[in-house]
Amino acid sequence: MSVEMNHYTNEFQTFQQNGAAKSPDWVNDVRTAALSVFTGKGFPTTKQEDWKYTNVTPIARAPFRYSASAPAVPAELVTSLLIGDTEQHLIVFVNGHFSAEHSRLQSLPAGLTVKNLIAAYGSHADLIKAHLSKYAPYDKNPFTALNTAFINDGAFIHAAKGTKSSLPVHLLFISTAAGDAPAASHIRNLIIAEEGAEVRIAHSFASAQDNTNLTNVVTEVSAGRESIVELVKVQRESEKAFHVEHLHVHQEPRSTSRVFSLAVGGAIARNEMSVIIGGETTECNLNGLYITSGEQLIDHHTFMHHIHPECPSHELFKGILMDKSRAVFNGKVYVEPEAQKTDSKQTNRNLLLSDEAVVDTKPELEIFADDVKCTHGAAVGGMNETHSFYLKTRGISEGSARGILTVGFAAEVTQKIDDPVLRRFVDTIVVDHLRRKFGTGNLPEIVHA
Repeated sequence: MSVEMNHYTNEFQTFQQNGAAKSPDWVNDVRTAALSVFTGKGFPTTKQEDWKYTNVTPIARAPFRYSASAPAVPAELVTSLLIGDTEQHLIVFVNGHFSAEHSRLQSLPAGLTVKNLIAAYGSHADLIKAHLSKYAPYDKNPFTALNTAFINDGAFIHAAKGTKSSLPVHLLFISTAAGDAPAASHIRNLIIAEEGAEVRIAHSFASAQDNTNLTNVVTEVSAGRESIVELVKVQRESEKAFHVEHLHVHQEPRSTSRVFSLAVGGAIARNEMSVIIGGETTECNLNGLYITSGEQLIDHHTFMHHIHPECPSHELFKGILMDKSRAVFNGKVYVEPEAQKTDSKQTNRNLLLSDEAVVDTKPELEIFADDVKCTHGAAVGGMNETHSFYLKTRGISEGSARGILTVGFAAEVTQKIDDPVLRRFVDTIVVDHLRRKFGTGNLPEIVHA
């Protein structure tokens, strides 16, 4: 067994003695099976097609340790990471552990449950058993297997039949230094929206310091018949941190899912987003924006699986790359023979602001039905000099023109966020991040028509 596998086997034994006992016995059986898969497969390498452009050797070699408790973080930090000054249902985790001190769950509407997973075992045991580890298979993805082996805590959201939440639910995950060794957070989230339910979720990750923690997340979403689930992910961790998430959405007939990913943090960040469109007249919208600088690597792998007829899906991902950074986009739409009249559009566009930035983009369609409307495309290029020249002839400096055009490039995709509160949350983070990277406060706010 390799040094890395020995490390995680020892970590698992420590975890079993300190923290794992809070879960039901059946969870431990799942953990043990997942550990066997992980130690058998090991970390992925660039020899594997899905990881060809993403070298995770820095993650594999680092001695990440399970954090047995949540270190303290200041209330001011939590406040700075909220969805503006709007009301929100807030659940906070620090290094993967629930923080009751910083959470705000007192005014939940009837039918909506928001708890940490450990607490939810006591109130929703049968529901969790029916859904947990049923959508995100750990036998194909080593990081999902590693996460499953260390299932402990995370967010549990249950929207009962017909429940409609007027306020967004904010899942806030903060990583911070814990002792001498870098900490690993293996976060497990389960979101269940029953028939006719509507829920909006902000799913955000941040660092307390410029630390090198590993955040390894699996989020499973079950969207019931005629439900609407909007999930907006914001990943703005330290540029020394490592982040991996497998988000899996399973949709029932006539449901709607809207998923958006904003990724600006992490030395290496990998987002895998899978949607099983498992019912007729089901709609999926999957969009994202990534902004890279320095020597960051941000990777998005998406998969839309059309199983039934008359289901539209729309996907737009855009990237802004600076310095010597790198981005990867691999999107696949798979249409089964029975999925006639599928309407699917997939687009990836990338703006390179440096001659040394690199993007690897690979949109894919696999279609086995003959009555469909499916398109895909990718574009990579630099700043449009004609547009820049136009702005400069109006007295705008070259730096300001560059910033204005970059903000406009980003705004096209953030417009895809349906909820105006969540859209404003993302727009603010995007503009603030670009102002820091451009070294100027003279960038416009994003205003949507």
